[in-house]
Amino acid sequence: MLPSSIHPRRIPCQERGERRVAELIDAAEAVIAETGYEGATMSAIAERAGASIGSLYQFFPNKAAITLALRAHYGKQFDAVCEPLSEQARSLNLQEFVSRLIDITIHFVDSHPAFLALLDAPSSTRRPASRNPLRERFAGFFLAQQPRIAKPKAMQLAMVTMHIMKALNQLYTELAPAERRSFIQEFKLVLYSYLNARLEPRRIRRVQP
Repeated sequence: MLPSSIHPRRIPCQERGERRVAELIDAAEAVIAETGYEGATMSAIAERAGASIGSLYQFFPNKAAITLALRAHYGKQFDAVCEPLSEQARSLNLQEFVSRLIDITIHFVDSHPAFLALLDAPSSTRRPASRNPLRERFAGFFLAQQPRIAKPKAMQLAMVTMHIMKALNQLYTELAPAERRSFIQEFKLVLYSYLNARLEPRRIRRVQP
């Protein structure tokens, strides 16, 4: 269960309130992208949003709470871009899935400016991995690839996949742009090798990661 101190103070129930919350989250994204999590302040977020500090505190009690909201926003967006992988689960082979998943992830990271900065945010700004809808989505893909595996096993594979992707994201932020492409290929090999060892391939056709 999440600490009460990071829950939103006020849940908007009208369009105007929802719009204001979206503006505050967008402002938090911009500030965190520029200064990092530690450097971001509630005052800077309010100023970027063109809101009073009191208005910000009406919705979010502290920086951890608005960061949690930003993470949830990113999570919904990333889940949406991964949805086609679920729809294509029975037509993709494992190598294609791995390659597309990592390519989608890198594109998402590059197009969401605060994503890498959030890697340094404290664990209190993260929802438990067990409640991450991506875990269910990935598990569904593995079940489509190999219907004979048990659901708990598919969930375990999904959890490990998420941690491999997390490691890729962490390394990605530490590397110079010129180095990133070669390491992306290495992570495609790592993830494919792991999943291939745990799933019985359904197809002989192979695609080079």
